[in-house]
Amino acid sequence: MTIVAVGVGDETGSPGAMFALLFRGGGVATDQPGVGDGFRPMELPHGAHVPALGPGFTDICVKHLTDEEAPIGVYPLLPAVDDTHSVYWGCVDFDEGEEESLIHAKNLELVLHRMNVKGWIERSRSKGYHVWVFFEEPIPATNVRHGLLGACQIVDAPTKEINPKQTELTGKGWGNGVRLPYPAGRQPGRNVILSGGEEMDVESFTSCAQSSRCTAATWNPLRAVYSPPKPLPAVEWGDTPPRGDLSGLAGSIRRNGPRPEANKPEGDRSGTLFSLACAMLKQGHTPSDTLNELRSADLDWGGKYATRPDGEKWLRTTVVNAQRRVG
Repeated sequence: MTIVAVGVGDETGSPGAMFALLFRGGGVATDQPGVGDGFRPMELPHGAHVPALGPGFTDICVKHLTDEEAPIGVYPLLPAVDDTHSVYWGCVDFDEGEEESLIHAKNLELVLHRMNVKGWIERSRSKGYHVWVFFEEPIPATNVRHGLLGACQIVDAPTKEINPKQTELTGKGWGNGVRLPYPAGRQPGRNVILSGGEEMDVESFTSCAQSSRCTAATWNPLRAVYSPPKPLPAVEWGDTPPRGDLSGLAGSIRRNGPRPEANKPEGDRSGTLFSLACAMLKQGHTPSDTLNELRSADLDWGGKYATRPDGEKWLRTTVVNAQRRVG
């Protein structure tokens, strides 16, 4: 993967430079609403990807803050050093609706505070909230992810969207990234950091966040809080005879598929597959029947997992998690 730096940057200490310092990462993503999911690696004309580091990244951040046509996101994982990927920030995305998401964000902010870590709440672009944590130095991605998982476990907050989502890269892509706050074209009141419930301007946020970044020594106790999930129970898959067309709720989910959303034109495919698995198991379908139907539904809904190396494992895990949910 070829990476080159671009641009000339901004003066040290300016909001653009401090913003770039906070959100350093492996690569820059362009955010173009209406083009797929709008989130793709930024590329130069000759195909090189753009790093979220250095003076070139500062220049890109200045445009993000001032040009309505230049919003960006960042992929957090830095190039590996000694086979370890590190990050400068972590982010938890709560997308459970406006009120519930804010409750989760505040709870997470509180538990971070009690562990001497500063968390920053962002009202995101639609109906949810982000909680950001920034580090003075690159921290191993595994440590950051486990620390955020542990903090969420303490307050029983959702852990579906914890970034970094990946702790290593296969060389075929950047993994998952996050859109940055304060894009110039944001909707009033959205994509903004809150302090005590009040909106912060970008100058105040970048200054305060830079001075309150977390160190590795401070983060380690939080990482130790994380409790790995119990091993998934064994499932007897086997072969079962087909049961005909699905009926009831399972049939409705299968026919209708994922509902398109403003920020997800193809809908929440993983969530809909999980709902389908739960509905089928409640109706008495076997795990084998359910897995076969999930394979078929995934293909009909765009093949999100059919082409992934871990796709079959993910579908099987979905069935097992559904069994756990329905009891």
